[in-house]
Amino acid sequence: MSGFQCIFILFIVSLLFGCIIGAYYGTIEYRIRNDLPLITVSCSCPACHHTLPGWQQIPILGWLLLKGRCHFCSQPIPIRYPLIECGFIIYYGCTFLFFRHHPAIFLLLWYLFICFILIYRAKRHYRSLAKGILIMSLYHFVISLLYICLYAALEI
Repeated sequence: MSGFQCIFILFIVSLLFGCIIGAYYGTIEYRIRNDLPLITVSCSCPACHHTLPGWQQIPILGWLLLKGRCHFCSQPIPIRYPLIECGFIIYYGCTFLFFRHHPAIFLLLWYLFICFILIYRAKRHYRSLAKGILIMSLYHFVISLLYICLYAALEI
């Protein structure tokens, strides 16, 4: 596999990870600020509290397919969710492109970014914030391990 193909694969994986972490960030930040449980089996509509099926929870795509409205109650789903996901995609993609030869740097920047904005957005909810940072740390640790394994396998 050529160097360009390896970089392209890692770039796409970076975008995918950014989308996944961005989607979870939007959920966890909302739950911290509203004193809701941080880990649940399923997601629900903030307006009608109806449990959402898996296809409606797909980052960005679910919001677009639903045309920004809940499938069950037709209440608007805030545009902040796909915007947060897009922001994470852009940040993860840019940090990968700038630091692609130094995975430890962009993985650390990804982690610091999520911690910083979570602390900034969820201040005054200390107990939930500590749990949220722990959960996001575990997610980032797993993603970092997967990323390093992929990076090593592609031998950039």
